[in-house]
Amino acid sequence: MPINATGQSREPGHYGALRLVLCAAVATGFNACATTSSSQQSASESTFDPVPPPSFTRGLLPRDEVAPLYPLRARNLGVEGWVTLSFSVDADGNVMSNTIQIVDEEPQGYFDLSAVNAARRLTFENTRGEAVEDVHYVFRYELEELPQAANNSAPVMQFRELIPRRFITPAYPGIAQQMGIEGYVIVQFTVLQDGSVSDISVRESDPAGTFDNEALLAAARLRFEPRLQFGAPVVVEDVTYRFDWRLQNR
Repeated sequence: MPINATGQSREPGHYGALRLVLCAAVATGFNACATTSSSQQSASESTFDPVPPPSFTRGLLPRDEVAPLYPLRARNLGVEGWVTLSFSVDADGNVMSNTIQIVDEEPQGYFDLSAVNAARRLTFENTRGEAVEDVHYVFRYELEELPQAANNSAPVMQFRELIPRRFITPAYPGIAQQMGIEGYVIVQFTVLQDGSVSDISVRESDPAGTFDNEALLAAARLRFEPRLQFGAPVVVEDVTYRFDWRLQNR
């Protein structure tokens, strides 16, 4: 048996073969882990579906295409997505704002307020002559390349739609509720630079005078994200907002 320089015995090829076997085993294990990790990642990625479900309007045709505002945070981050809402439509084709609910959204936390605000402005051709419940509507958010300004040194004006920071449910007048009266009120007001509301007035109501007082009280509690012009908040006049009163289980 050969002896090495330190006086220890050495078997030619034995440790070399053992080393090769160990390396092969480690490599096989590593490849198996990598394959498992890749499979898990592929399975995880396959569950993400960027394509939204179709709208389900129960035969109602939208009168106008309402384009929701693209939230600035999502635009700046390059985030695209969609929101599915459900709501009821009254006999006149107007969306009943107090019935709007978020069914699904992708990704979460970016477009929900914008979609709800846009849904309030939707109107439909309702030939049934009665309220239609559980209408599903999808708002899509896809980025488009912004046009370049002719003079790069000039500031680009950016407008931001008024998005409510919170939604207010007005009280139901006791007499109207007992008599089974439903209706709506459209209020008009000015949104100040801090998002608060002033100069509130009733623009339209049905039945006239029944819900006006509650609408004015609710409108005073509204708060909005300010509209931006050249990066600074500005006052916005003649803003309209609709409140609906609908009895449950009718």
